[in-house]
Amino acid sequence: MGYDIKTTIETDKCTGCGKCVAVCPYDALQVIDGKARVTGDKSMHCGQCVAVCPENAVRVTDLVVPTLKGTYPNEAAALFESVMHRRSCRDYRRDELSATEFEDLITFGQWAPSGTNAQKWQFTVIPSRAAMERYAEAISGFFRKLNRQAENPMLRLLSKLFMKDVLGNYYARYYGQVADSLNRWDEKREDLLFHGATGAIVISMKPGAFCAHDDALMAAQNICLGAHSMGIGSCLIGFAVEAMKRDPKIAQTIGIPGDETVFAVIALGRPKFEYPHPSGRFPVSARYFNG
Repeated sequence: MGYDIKTTIETDKCTGCGKCVAVCPYDALQVIDGKARVTGDKSMHCGQCVAVCPENAVRVTDLVVPTLKGTYPNEAAALFESVMHRRSCRDYRRDELSATEFEDLITFGQWAPSGTNAQKWQFTVIPSRAAMERYAEAISGFFRKLNRQAENPMLRLLSKLFMKDVLGNYYARYYGQVADSLNRWDEKREDLLFHGATGAIVISMKPGAFCAHDDALMAAQNICLGAHSMGIGSCLIGFAVEAMKRDPKIAQTIGIPGDETVFAVIALGRPKFEYPHPSGRFPVSARYFNG
């Protein structure tokens, strides 16, 4: 996984603080002789290094910082500032969120729109680091089994013949990353799934929702923006969602009944670092239909 790296560092600005090294999810940077250096060849192009650098010394080629072009009320500018600076947090402190903070985050989620105003979402809170580790063990059990299957050439051949090569595609794209994550969890208790988050909110939908997937993800976005406004870090964990969809026992482990479908898992906690800059986005060109 990953893309060819396009990160550059202005060494005359760099103070060697190491924050960019700490937040890089691909371990593509190192501090050498007191300066941050690009040492890897793959990147997520997430711009975490750009956002965290206090000296504004890091760039990722192709990322730009879009701005609003019109003039709007102050509320629009404040909202855009929050949207622009929200990060997917992958480094958390050890202190946990309070029950009140979890309840307020859920309130943010409740104010999302829903198809036909069904509001069929259900929020399951995992409130502590200890509970997160038990939850992570349940998910890692699924991926251990999946990796064992993917290692088997005969099963990959059968998958290619009869299952549209699902297992082969997984083996090519994710097997190595998952194997490394499991090894680092087993050997060092290094959490590459939830990044050390001290809590999470799982969003599932009860039967009867007209647009279940859309409703859940809009609630998730509200929670992530609400978390940012409260000084709380958040990160959507797609691997956890996939595991729970394919193994219903994981959902049952955390109290989600069988008639609900999980659509989002949001890792939460107090960020270890401040991010003074927006990271940027790939340029987009809108398509217009004029009738």
